[in-house]
Amino acid sequence: MLSIRAHWLWDIGWWTLDEAAKRASELQASGYKIKIGVNLFPGQLRGPNLIHKVANALQRHSLAPEGLELEVTETIALADDDRSLEAMTALRELGVGIAFDDFGTGYASLSSLQRYPLTTLKIDRGFIQQIRSRPNDAAITRALIGLSRDMGLDTVAEGIETREQEEALLALGCPYGQGYLFGRPMPFSAAVGVIEQNAASTPPKADCI
Repeated sequence: MLSIRAHWLWDIGWWTLDEAAKRASELQASGYKIKIGVNLFPGQLRGPNLIHKVANALQRHSLAPEGLELEVTETIALADDDRSLEAMTALRELGVGIAFDDFGTGYASLSSLQRYPLTTLKIDRGFIQQIRSRPNDAAITRALIGLSRDMGLDTVAEGIETREQEEALLALGCPYGQGYLFGRPMPFSAAVGVIEQNAASTPPKADCI
């Protein structure tokens, strides 16, 4: 049972990567400058065929590497430090982005920022949920935004659900946001509609990626 479950998990993971590359390529071909993030599970990051799978997906769908960003949690990366570093370095050499997901809840956070070839820092939603009522959450978020900016990384706040949270993050200088305020899980056709609507209207104060 465990081996069957693991087999399906790998299949779903690689299918997700390939489908994301396909959809990102379609959007780029339509003239949209867009980047799609794909979460990697631990086995994918440590697997021997990760670089081949990513390179193959980019080539098959004629996707510019900057249109794809792979997301890993800090805990996953640090669980096998040397292999994770090697994999991330190879991915960056392909031109693919690397994001630390749910940042701020793991261990050795600051040293990991220095060690890994990251392009994006995604601040964990736990700091965002009560950012208006908890001064300590606001202080930590402000510090992470400043640190990320000074290191040349994109910064994304996760879990934004209200306009008040969005306004607080904009005031702190966070340029990108992600959460149910901007959109819930939806079919690709519906996502294209949202993208087209945003492109035709005045650009929002915070981007949703």
